[in-house]
Amino acid sequence: MTTEKVIDLDKVSLYSYFDAKKFRLIPANLVHIKGGISEVPVQFNIHPEFAKGLNFDTRNLQTFYGFGIIGKELLVVNHGPYYSPERAGMLKAVELNDCGEFWIMKFEYFDTSIKLLSVRASEVQELLNECLKPMFLDNSFESNYDHL
Repeated sequence: MTTEKVIDLDKVSLYSYFDAKKFRLIPANLVHIKGGISEVPVQFNIHPEFAKGLNFDTRNLQTFYGFGIIGKELLVVNHGPYYSPERAGMLKAVELNDCGEFWIMKFEYFDTSIKLLSVRASEVQELLNECLKPMFLDNSFESNYDHL
C-alpha cells in the first residue's frame, strides 16, 4: 500500500485498542497455540530500520507475534458495522504493518471481512518496548540476574 493510501486511512490511537501492560509477545513457534479467552492474536511486520528503535534484541526478526487483552475499543470493533453473525462478530486477528511514520492496523474477522486503520509508528514502538516479552528477547532478564 502506498504512503498516500496509508495517510487516507482513519487515524486512531493504538493505546485505545491495546495496553502494553496487557500485551505479550510470543515465540514464533507458539503462534499456532490459542491465547486466553480474552485475548486476540496480533502480528507485527516490521522493517529493519524500525527495529533499531526497539529497546530489546530483535534477533533480526521482521515478524513478531503476540496477544493483547480485548479492551473497550476492541469490544466496539467486535460489535460494530463489521459484525459477523456466523461467528458472533469476533475478531480473528489483528495485523500491524510497518509503513513508516504511520502503520496499517488490519482487523481480520472470522467471516473473512477486514477493516483497515492507521496508527502512529511511535505508539507501536512504545507498545513493543513496554510489553511482556519472551526471555530470549527480553534484555532486562539478563541484567536482573547478573548478580547471581
